[in-house]
Amino acid sequence: MQDNARKITYGAMMIAMFAILLAISVYVPLLGNITLFFTPLPFILYRLRYDRGPSIFVMLTGVVVSLLGGMALFPFAVLFGVLGFVIGDTIKSGKSKLYTFMAAGLTTLVIAILTYAATVLLLGINVIDELIKGMRESQETTIAFMERFGEVPEDITKQLDGMIQSTLMAIPSAFIIASFSFGFIIVLLNTVIAKRLGYATPRFQPFRAMKLPHVTVWCYLIILLLPLLTTMEEGSTLALTYVNASIILRFLFLLQGISFIHYYMFEMKLPKWGMILSTILAILLSPFTTILGILDTGVNLRAWIGKNKSN
Repeated sequence: MQDNARKITYGAMMIAMFAILLAISVYVPLLGNITLFFTPLPFILYRLRYDRGPSIFVMLTGVVVSLLGGMALFPFAVLFGVLGFVIGDTIKSGKSKLYTFMAAGLTTLVIAILTYAATVLLLGINVIDELIKGMRESQETTIAFMERFGEVPEDITKQLDGMIQSTLMAIPSAFIIASFSFGFIIVLLNTVIAKRLGYATPRFQPFRAMKLPHVTVWCYLIILLLPLLTTMEEGSTLALTYVNASIILRFLFLLQGISFIHYYMFEMKLPKWGMILSTILAILLSPFTTILGILDTGVNLRAWIGKNKSN
């Protein structure tokens, strides 16, 4: 009885904390941008302390209670509620931090897609259509501005249409990268707090130890050769796959390049401020960093650093 009372009391505390964090995240500017990343924490802590059944019940209760703050809170409550349970459950089950990160990213992606579908079906609001509309209006404004100050180049409309089409085709990859990046930040920040509160949490390997498998280079090579091997019609499934696969692989190679720079600076025992500065420069010079990441994946540049040190 005492244990049940503690479960109920602690659950009520976590639900109240979740409701407060959620309301601040949605309705309070600036501060909400910070609390947003800690909203899943109450359910993470509850799952780390108690079994799966009570944790699911507390999470569902928290989502229902969020409706008291208005329907605007509901999709966020579902996202952060499920995220909190998934992260807490993977940690409690002894999974690696990489597994936890992948589970959090996939959860974010699935719920975001379901929310988008529900918004279209139930509310008749299509965010992508609104984006297209806004881009078209911007295009018309740009052309009108150019007409006012001189002649408009003949192919300007075609160029702007191409930019809009490219942006729309890149939406799936941007969606995936944003979901997994958000999941990574959520896992990173909340596991730090959970550890400070005395819970055992897994650790990521240092970022400098990141190493993509060699097969990613071959995948990227195939993607690059696709336009030469086949004709891709604009807007086709093949073209959509080509664009999004290219963006995701380049993003991964960019991370690999930054990881290599971190590894080099660590091995050379350079100061941390230099590592921060080099990271900023690597992002600003992303094309070169991406090439560095491809070389590090395919040729293993790190072996040369170790060879030079031994000599």
